[in-house]
Amino acid sequence: MSNNVKSPVEQFYIDIEKKRIEAEKALQEKTGPEKPKRGRPRKNKLYFTIDTENAIIAYNKEESRAMRDKVFNEYIYHPLFKMTQSLIHRYKFYHFDDRTTDVQNEVIAFMLEKLPKFVEGKGKAFSYFSIVAKNYLIQNNNKNYKAMKEKAPVIAID
Repeated sequence: MSNNVKSPVEQFYIDIEKKRIEAEKALQEKTGPEKPKRGRPRKNKLYFTIDTENAIIAYNKEESRAMRDKVFNEYIYHPLFKMTQSLIHRYKFYHFDDRTTDVQNEVIAFMLEKLPKFVEGKGKAFSYFSIVAKNYLIQNNNKNYKAMKEKAPVIAID
């Protein structure tokens, strides 16, 4: 590649750095006495942000395997892990033989297969992947529950 043409992942990292610099400048330019805030300070609970969506788009456009792995490990894996954790506990998908973290990694592997199917501009990445993960969990949970009912005695099911 020439110096002028950047890969999608390199461009993503440049954009992230620009945002960080702009945020620092805005924080420094903030002037005037700050009013004391009451109560507990708010936490940023967002785990799937616009940066995550941009990382997924850059991941899909990137051809270099090393760059794809880098952006996946730094910006995509953790939000997908938190999403699967949230879905498992919110909808109580507990009929699995494995530990919860193993199930989460299995769902992330499935979503990694579906990652190239996400199309920019057709919707939000969070909505797409939450539905993909939820459908996968529903199918496997129902399959495992059915197998448990067939193998377990009647007293153990109650």
